[in-house]
Parts: sequence; structure tokens; C-alpha cells
Amino acid sequence: MNKSIPLRSPRQMLGGYVFLPRLIDKVRLHAKEKLPQEYVGNLLKPGLTLDGRFLTFTGLDAEELRRAILEPKTNEEVLAWVECHAKPHTKIEKQQWIAEIEVYRPDAERAQWRREAYKEVAAKVDPATLNVFDLIDMDEGRVSLK
Repeated sequence: MNKSIPLRSPRQMLGGYVFLPRLIDKVRLHAKEKLPQEYVGNLLKPGLTLDGRFLTFTGLDAEELRRAILEPKTNEEVLAWVECHAKPHTKIEKQQWIAEIEVYRPDAERAQWRREAYKEVAAKVDPATLNVFDLIDMDEGRVSLK
């Protein structure tokens, strides 16, 4: 569990983009060499990671996004850059994208990986039954593991 990491919840939004505030945090922490190692492997990585899903949805290039985040900009300026360079999406399309992430559950192989990677969560609930937002929020202590 990583309660001391100053990352925003993956549920937080900026400009209708879920996860963007957290992605900004991750990139900035990594540049300062303060991003915990367990987060580095997925940073701006394509695929089923939240970073990858964001890149796919927006059509943004990972390195261009990294540069845009690291220039001395406010979150709102990063959002303006994203909106200028990303594939255009309506509010409804953004909401549908969020809903797709919320309903996704992993296949058997990925479910096993979750159980091993999130042992504290797995001791209380099967991580394969959780959406990735809940899994991360539980792991980082924002949601109780009752």
C-alpha cells in the first residue's frame, strides 16, 4: 500500500478526462525521481494500463505528452495542450470511455497478476472483481478494505 505517495485518485478528472490529473502527478514525480519503482513500469506504457488507455483514447504520443506535462505549466495549461493535440471527443464520448474502464474485468492471467501485485487488497477481496479505479484507490488507502 502506498498511502504516502502524493498521487491523485485515478477517478479524478480534468476537462472530462478521468485519470489525467494522476497521470500529470506520475510524470512529474518520475522526473524528480520520486515516483515509486512499482509505478515506473507502467508510466506512459501502451496497452491495458490506465496510461495506455488514456493514450489510445486521446491518440496522444507518450513522449510528446511527457514533454507537455514537464514544461512549467499548470494543470489547466496541460489540459489545454491535451485538448489541442488529442483526438476530439464529446462529453458523452468521454463518459462512455470512463464507463468502459469501470466495467472492465481482467482475464484469468491478468487476474492472477492482480492477486500477486495487490496482496493486501487480495487478503480482503478478490482484485479480479474490482474495476481498476477501485483497485488503485484501495491499494493507496483512499477506499477502505473492510
